[in-house]
Amino acid sequence: MNTLLPDLVTGRLSLVVLPPGTIRMLLELVARLARRRPLRVLDGGNCFNAYIVARELGRHTRDVETALERIQVARAFTCYQVLTLLAETPADGVPTLVLQLLDTFHDENVSLVERQRLLALSVQQLRRLSRNSSVGISARWPKAALPESMRLLEALEGGVDHVWRMQADSPAVALRLF
Repeated sequence: MNTLLPDLVTGRLSLVVLPPGTIRMLLELVARLARRRPLRVLDGGNCFNAYIVARELGRHTRDVETALERIQVARAFTCYQVLTLLAETPADGVPTLVLQLLDTFHDENVSLVERQRLLALSVQQLRRLSRNSSVGISARWPKAALPESMRLLEALEGGVDHVWRMQADSPAVALRLF
């Protein structure tokens, strides 16, 4: 990981926009953070892979089980579930990573207006969480430059404080939540 981004701090929302195929980097980040303290992972892209996290932990600690127990994982499979998950997540000071937030918002069975509304409410919930802990969000670059997908990404980018865009040929990014 060559590029170190500024620390994610309480009170600010930070977003990393990643190309496809870079989820492993985020899972390595989860492992690195879980070695030190509790961490909440909210998975909007069904991409959390405990095997990869455990393997990465095993490279750095002998107590993999304890580190894994520090990770709270919750998944959402629809944009409605994302909002519910965020609304029900306590603002208790636990650092939070939201993986692939926009994945469920690309559901064409839900009108664009409704998806935009749900996304705006989700960003409000993320702001609530960030008041008491650091919050990092990831989203994928849309697979195709579809106008709806780009509008959702632009809306998310407009709702956060810091945005880092990683192109497929960019060096890896390292985030620090604390």
